Amino acid sequence: MYKVRIDGHFPQHYFHIISKAALEGLNAGDLVQGRVTAMENGLLLIKFLDGSSFSASIPEGLDVSPGTMLTLQIGEPAGDQATARIIRMDTPPMQEAESNDQVSRQLRHLGVKATGALISKVLDLIKENPDLGVEKAAFLAANRMESDPAMLEMAVKLADREFDLNDNLQALSRLIADTLSQADRVSRESVLKPLLFEQEAEPVVRSLAEKLAEPENEFSKEGLASGQEARLFLAGKLMDAIKNSIIGREPPDREQVYDAIKNALSTLDPGKSTPTGSPGAGKNPPMGGLSIEDNQLDEVLRGFTGEILHIAEKIKGLFKKESPDIKTIVGSIIEKAYVRAEDGRTEAIDLEEKTEALKKVLSLASDSAKLAGEKGGQAIRPVVQELSNALRFFSQVNTYHVFMHIPLIINRHETAGQLYIMKRKSKKGRIDPNQFTLFMSLNTRNLGLVETFLNAAYKYVTVHFRVESDHLADFVEAQRKDLYDTLEKKGYKLAEMKCRVFESEPVNLLNAGNVTESALGMNARVDLRI
Repeated sequence: MYKVRIDGHFPQHYFHIISKAALEGLNAGDLVQGRVTAMENGLLLIKFLDGSSFSASIPEGLDVSPGTMLTLQIGEPAGDQATARIIRMDTPPMQEAESNDQVSRQLRHLGVKATGALISKVLDLIKENPDLGVEKAAFLAANRMESDPAMLEMAVKLADREFDLNDNLQALSRLIADTLSQADRVSRESVLKPLLFEQEAEPVVRSLAEKLAEPENEFSKEGLASGQEARLFLAGKLMDAIKNSIIGREPPDREQVYDAIKNALSTLDPGKSTPTGSPGAGKNPPMGGLSIEDNQLDEVLRGFTGEILHIAEKIKGLFKKESPDIKTIVGSIIEKAYVRAEDGRTEAIDLEEKTEALKKVLSLASDSAKLAGEKGGQAIRPVVQELSNALRFFSQVNTYHVFMHIPLIINRHETAGQLYIMKRKSKKGRIDPNQFTLFMSLNTRNLGLVETFLNAAYKYVTVHFRVESDHLADFVEAQRKDLYDTLEKKGYKLAEMKCRVFESEPVNLLNAGNVTESALGMNARVDLRI
């Protein structure tokens, strides 16, 4: 631990230096210049022009902001202490200071503490990519994606409305169907059958896991948490067991399937957990008992076995024809990634299920690319890569509890919609029905783009709309009574409603917080973005 004493024209300050490397080789009287790059947790980081840097505790009475250029003169050593004094301080120009404030505001909108280090990351990212802008750069840095070119590209596409998940999936559907239609029978079935079986069996497996898993049970320290995690773990074990006993067997044997399921469950028995040190130890935590009596278990498992065999037979039937309908089969796999909306009602959304469906599409596309040859593979791979990058982007966002893009099928394929769910972090992880703010952006067939900014405070709702023309604004204003009545049925009162024509660019995913605050005229972080 070394110290730098700053004295002379400025009050004496003592810096505790974490590393002396940046000061080695300097003699008394030498001048060095360094820029203050960050102030965080009581530490000041100074970066010299040659790229080396040192960090030090911030001395009492020293007022310096990130971006300030310091000129230091090295003094005579005082025992084991290196000394230096500031002979010049150049504060950042007003434009840079304003940039810092703008970055700070953007980070706060994301619910992130605007530390000096994080502000510096954002500014460095903008410097390296001048066209990126503060919104995108702050989002990337806050979610620790600033050094990943693929994530940078995805952020730009999402913000500029250039990524369309529906278009991506439909392109893959066509390319995969064309490829598999031209493949030989064995190759085609080896790609499609396992995926179809897993897709059809998943709801049955999850249902059994719900019956068998003990909700109140907690695993030992070596195991997993109880509740949902336990059920998911059990469902995974069951799926592995039945896939191994079904796939590749013509016809599958009922007793083999039953035995495979029972064996998978026996490894979860508290008295038969995997011994420490054996293969797989720590991977099969005991269930601590199943929530079903032993005398009922055999009946339940026999029924489950029958359902699984029925699914296997159904999938086999799809390929009995000499020319199976590959387009329809591929479409059924890809449609699992969509949410259906029919006659104003939307099915329940299971985000984990939709994510898994997208991963299956990627798996199918990757396998198809291997069968497509060089030319066909070149057409599939870029679409697969973009979808992979999008999924990775959504999974890496940590400034929200949820950040997910879901495609919609509305009214039986008549149109497709795009749904982004971006729910802010909160202690409870749930939206408070008494106090929330949401932003909705809808591309409609008859009204064009409609943006909605909504705040609910103790059952009173403020709604501001933005539309594309004065005619549409008049139309929306005329629906005030219908909106009032609809909200009242849900237990809310309409406190204020306004509608205006767009005066600027449409809101994008990354600036929705700022625009919502401005549109509503209140300091309200967005809870949900659609």
